[in-house]
Amino acid sequence: MEKFSLLLGLLIMVYNVLYGFRLKRAIPGGVIGERGGKMLGLIVFFALAYLVVLILTWSEPSSLLLFLLSLILLLGAVFVYMVLRLLDAIVASL
Repeated sequence: MEKFSLLLGLLIMVYNVLYGFRLKRAIPGGVIGERGGKMLGLIVFFALAYLVVLILTWSEPSSLLLFLLSLILLLGAVFVYMVLRLLDAIVASL
């Protein structure tokens, strides 16, 4: 279950990176464009961190700590997706 959650979180983060790049092209310059670029950099960094965590914990036996870690990372990926959707709606309304 933990491996599935970590893998699902990684897949969501990969989607978030692609969605973020698409959104970056749609964002005009200015404050939103500048901060959007920084946010995209953080999203890429966290996506790579998800990959590292998945690789480092792949051979670990199941435990409560690993389950909690995978659940937190999965919910974090969903949160990033929701923030990107919000930013997309804000940019669309401009």
